[in-house]
Amino acid sequence: MKPEISDDLSRRIFLRGAMGVSLFATSGCEKIEDFLGMEPQEGPVVPPSGEGVDLVSHVLNRLTFGPDPSEYARVKGLGVDDESAVAFFLEEQLSPNEIEDKRTQRAVRRLEAIHAPLGELYEYKEDHLLEQLTRATLIRATRSRRQLFEVMVHFWSDHFNIDISKKECRWLKVADDREVVRKHAMGNFSALLKASALSPAMLWYLDGRENRKSGESEKPNENYARELLELHTLGVGGGYTQKDVMEVARCLSGWTVRGKDRFFKGKVEFHADAHDDGAKVVLGNEIASGGGRKDLDDILEIVGMHPSTARFLGRKLCIRFISDDPSEASIKKVAGTFLSSNGNIKETLRAVFA
Repeated sequence: MKPEISDDLSRRIFLRGAMGVSLFATSGCEKIEDFLGMEPQEGPVVPPSGEGVDLVSHVLNRLTFGPDPSEYARVKGLGVDDESAVAFFLEEQLSPNEIEDKRTQRAVRRLEAIHAPLGELYEYKEDHLLEQLTRATLIRATRSRRQLFEVMVHFWSDHFNIDISKKECRWLKVADDREVVRKHAMGNFSALLKASALSPAMLWYLDGRENRKSGESEKPNENYARELLELHTLGVGGGYTQKDVMEVARCLSGWTVRGKDRFFKGKVEFHADAHDDGAKVVLGNEIASGGGRKDLDDILEIVGMHPSTARFLGRKLCIRFISDDPSEASIKKVAGTFLSSNGNIKETLRAVFA
């Protein structure tokens, strides 16, 4: 007879279970509790039903990977009532660098591979890198006190998706997680967008490294250009055409990354002789000829702060934090803040939570 499994497990408890399986499977007899410095909880964990959920529980379920009893009690005690406690918690979470998180940092520090410099990542076996990146992700999600930051890392990792199984992404995704997503998760969207565009892993994943100007045997590769417009910025129905896709591909031609069979593995380079230096027109904006590597900055400025991008991101954030079917008023408010703050992610989140 199979035991019954309760449907009342929180996301955070589920992640702890998943992490336990991962750590046990990859670490032999190493004790998970010793690794994390944590004690197992006793007794069943039954969160409140949907009816009558108090404000603290509601906010913790929205902004974190799921609360545990100790975190619930801590947040409850941050104010004289639930409203003031939640307001304090929101401001706390919007300043992750000011949150003490040494226990999580110690646990992650033991995973030496994910801290290796870009070129040295190739010295590790792919499975070992994936194991350590998975461990670090789960440890941070379940144990970090910087919960909103980790939720945003997950949000942007999904938004700027990279298939870790594709070619050299097996090594380079670790650097992308560290230098792109985690570095800019609560910063500025334009900086995040540029970091992603020049990420060695992204150049491999969407074939940007093969994007060259038209010639006898070459033509621009539009894979990244299409994803940039469709999934990273404007969104489907955001007002771009196939002509815009091809013009963006021309703007981005010439950027490449060194493979593992060359010196300076993973180094991103711009090859002027492979770049289409002619004039372009993207979304009605003229990009003058002779721009060279500056074409990348010009195109990212055009699409990064486009009203369609603001709406696309605003809707995604509202779906993540408010509801599966957010109101038009909520989307407009968030999109407006995104534009008025010049892509400031913290200010945009404040609009989501207001």
